[in-house]
Amino acid sequence: MARASIQPVIVTSYRAMFEDSTRLRLLHELGCAFAARTELEDLCRLVISKCGEALNAEGVGILLLDAKTQELFFPYVANEDPEAAERLRQMRFAADRGIAGEVLRSGQPIRVDDVHSDSRFYSGADQKSRTTTRNLIAAPLRSEQGTIGVIQAVNRRGSAERGAGFSDDDLGFLEALSGSVAIAIDNARAIEERSALRALRREVEIASEIQQSILPRTFPAFPERDDFDLYAAMIPARDVGGDFYDFFLLSPSQLGVVIADVSGKGIPAALFMAVSRTLMKATALSAPSPAACLQRVNRLLNAENSAEMFVSLFYGILDTRSGRVVFSNGGHNPPLVVRAGGRAEFLDAKPGCVLGVLADAVYADATSALMPGDTLVLYTDGVTEAMNGIDELYGEERLQQLLHNPVDSPRTLIDGIIADVKQHSGEATQSDDITLLAVTYRGDRDAA
Repeated sequence: MARASIQPVIVTSYRAMFEDSTRLRLLHELGCAFAARTELEDLCRLVISKCGEALNAEGVGILLLDAKTQELFFPYVANEDPEAAERLRQMRFAADRGIAGEVLRSGQPIRVDDVHSDSRFYSGADQKSRTTTRNLIAAPLRSEQGTIGVIQAVNRRGSAERGAGFSDDDLGFLEALSGSVAIAIDNARAIEERSALRALRREVEIASEIQQSILPRTFPAFPERDDFDLYAAMIPARDVGGDFYDFFLLSPSQLGVVIADVSGKGIPAALFMAVSRTLMKATALSAPSPAACLQRVNRLLNAENSAEMFVSLFYGILDTRSGRVVFSNGGHNPPLVVRAGGRAEFLDAKPGCVLGVLADAVYADATSALMPGDTLVLYTDGVTEAMNGIDELYGEERLQQLLHNPVDSPRTLIDGIIADVKQHSGEATQSDDITLLAVTYRGDRDAA
């Protein structure tokens, strides 16, 4: 009789010793994995697999909080039924639902021996995954940023027959493990963020290289010409945009000038800028007028524009013999003309549609006249929309007031505008490219 009564105690004792040694071995194995900086996905799969063995659980899952949607989801699940595990991986539910939601909210571990008698239990998860949960333990994943998720084990094996669920020791083990898992997830996210930041910085560098390599930057651009003087500059923002300028001789007496601003930032904007500039220059050489050129380029941009980007653009042709300017405006800022006497006025350049939006958009030509000493000034909204520390725009009015002075040269004019914009902005971050092009008409010296 004495021997029979001692037997269950011995079995229980051996079981406890076995479980303790298994868990110690698991903690050691996971510690080595943490130290070896194992990839997060591999590490989490190892955790849930070994945790299932150590807890004798039918299923183990890691739920993470999506901070944007305030939902819990299962990126890592181990279950005796692989199809159920896959269904769980596809599942999302509100972060305040169920026992997992309570653990997330309270930051405290929970053990439930009979989930169906617990009002906090969310049966929808069972219905969607086609599983039956009997009992569970769950512990919060706490990091420096707060509770980022939950690790839980469900259905201790044999509990259906014996009616016994997980023990307090099981819950203590899961809670001890949760701290290491949370740190691993936190570290992995920090590494991913640093990697993403490096990639973003490299993308900005590449975009800037694309932008800078395409723009003509040798001045004087036409040293042999004395009938006009031209200068252009671009100060790229930290988040590189898609501004560009261009100028080219269509004939010995026709100078084409372009300024444009592509929507978006980064490499997509830089590439769309490169395409737009190439199309403009190639089309301008054969188009009969600025409006016809914009119309053709607009159709071409619409034909292959799955990214739905667009570009505002001003294109003008200066007749260097007469000073006549023919131009067309595709949704761009109105240029200014600084007269020889120092009076600045906006060109009557009614904006048409930006390019890349409507394939059948119609553009119109308009004309103006420059007298010797007059300067045409083109700019992008990075100038007029530059903000200071109290969110005041630089504005068209300030630009016009600044230009109420005789122009010494296009270069000094542009340098002066850039300096004034920087003075206005102060310590505020430059949010957009600042791009300018100025051409001073000197007149036909041969005719004189």
